[in-house]
Amino acid sequence: MYKKLSIYQLAIFSIFCTLFVYQSSTVQAETEKSTYTIKSISTKLQKDGLVMVLQGNSAPAYTMYELFNPARVVLDIAEASIAPGVNTDSALPANDFAKLNVKTLSDQNPAITRFEITLAETHGYKIDRLGNNLSIQLFQKSGKQAVSETAKATPATLLDIVVRQKTNHTEVLILADVPIKNFRFDTVTGRNGLPDSMYLDINNVNGSELVREKNVGTNLDKVRVATRGSGVRIVFEAAKGNDLFTFNVATAPQGLLVTINEKKAVQNSAAKNKPVANDQTLDELLDSSEAALTESSQAPDQATAEAMQDSFGFSGYKSNRISVDFYKIDLHNVFRLFREISGVNLIVDEDVSGSLTLALNDVPWDFALDIILNLKGLKKEERYNTIVISTEQFSWPERASDNLSFEADVEVIEQEALVIQQATQQTAEIVQAKELLRRAKIEEKNDDLEDAVVFYEKAFKLWPQNAKISNKIATLYLAGLHINAKAVHYADESLKIDPKNYQAALYAAIAAANMDQTAKAMEYFSQSISGQPPMKEALVSYAAFSEDKGQPEAALKLLNRYAKDYSDTVDTMSSRARIYDAMGKTDKATEQYKTLLYSGFQLTPGLKAYIRSRLTKNSN
Repeated sequence: MYKKLSIYQLAIFSIFCTLFVYQSSTVQAETEKSTYTIKSISTKLQKDGLVMVLQGNSAPAYTMYELFNPARVVLDIAEASIAPGVNTDSALPANDFAKLNVKTLSDQNPAITRFEITLAETHGYKIDRLGNNLSIQLFQKSGKQAVSETAKATPATLLDIVVRQKTNHTEVLILADVPIKNFRFDTVTGRNGLPDSMYLDINNVNGSELVREKNVGTNLDKVRVATRGSGVRIVFEAAKGNDLFTFNVATAPQGLLVTINEKKAVQNSAAKNKPVANDQTLDELLDSSEAALTESSQAPDQATAEAMQDSFGFSGYKSNRISVDFYKIDLHNVFRLFREISGVNLIVDEDVSGSLTLALNDVPWDFALDIILNLKGLKKEERYNTIVISTEQFSWPERASDNLSFEADVEVIEQEALVIQQATQQTAEIVQAKELLRRAKIEEKNDDLEDAVVFYEKAFKLWPQNAKISNKIATLYLAGLHINAKAVHYADESLKIDPKNYQAALYAAIAAANMDQTAKAMEYFSQSISGQPPMKEALVSYAAFSEDKGQPEAALKLLNRYAKDYSDTVDTMSSRARIYDAMGKTDKATEQYKTLLYSGFQLTPGLKAYIRSRLTKNSN
């Protein structure tokens, strides 16, 4: 059984990521509405923080998000009322790190009660639902402690954890805005069923932007992060049942590089993870780590590229990352939030209705948006920095002259007459194929893609001139069933029917790239961008593919074509700057970084820090 995925106008690799997050995230659609009464608000001041609990009479429908300039945490509760006698003005005791503003937005549907907390940069937050109650925790961040009047140096910031799997080893780059030198590491033998692990302590750093846990799935099972005093402890856990791996830790230009040996795990002993003379396995490991470090020093952009893209490959999902927690929140309020986050124009059809429960952590905003659209069966059309969301396919208005209106009406009449004529002349095979298509859609709706694709294939045999069916089969094999060879075959069938089926060419290109058939993938990619204008997802995917295959000039041409036809985005500008950096064209890279920094786009703190670090380095 597989989860159902809908395909929109995006590169198909993105849907792999959608499948992964859809399976691993807590996602549930809700349509219920209820009135939530806040019966009391209790607040307890703690050392350098506080806990506030909103006590309610039923399960709340809410959403939470962040705003900036100044930094604010916003908690919106739908259909909420505050019981008489509850004084929100005194709910937050006097303190020097947070201020509370409570207001009711009665002009929205449903009405919203908003708790907006202006928070000092030294503090973080956590919001949880505890039954009918909502808990708001404010706490001091590690690595950002108050300093004396003789201000200390700004602590380094850890931006991301980037995992690169090689043939015999796995590299884990702790990406930072400066090289990390103040660190120590040691090993721990697992007890009571816990795995062996190596831990890395990095002092005087800010690790608030790191994910708390990252799965790897090799000799290194997972990486976990926890704050520790004014720094961060990063734990590298061995795979369950395995002894601890050998490893090497070294300072890299972009932070800290940990290399894990994947050849053979050693016996449970902390001593065996220390440098030992005449240890051939460890010598080889150190040699490979030095080579990797040299390669990383020559091309710092590669680590950064992977950090910003986070293995989304050719997906096109490279937008600003967000974490969202929606609980039975109205869809229109959800989309209004995405408008604030993305900065794009977002139009939602009045026919869109319902509510949603969804929790996602550290994902691109457009990825989260597509998750929601998939869940609710909605369609998305994007053009000119505008996204239209509706229940039916949306047609963009085309420019037309008044003197062509009569010809257009005649054409419509002729097309309708042709449809009627074709309907009366349908063969028995087509009628049978339509019945199979109906059954295929039912199986697909029931999340049984294996049975669905069988019905689609039978329908295509009966109706071989219908490219929509072969396109659908290629999509299912590529995105749902992950059978690349079949995806290429059916994409080819679509191209035989219509050589200008650019979507099918893109499916074939990505499937061929998955199978490491570089020449074939390039041929299909070239075909996928032959439209006028080329599909935006094809341009982005082909550019990423070209960069990955060491063809920076080709990648730049594709990104420039994207900018010409659709206007630049944060992703295309950052990709262009990164490529110039890799080519050693410092002046052009600097120009791109500055353009991105002052573009007006909303940039994540990590990306801003990285851009500033590159500008500082390039100016030296």
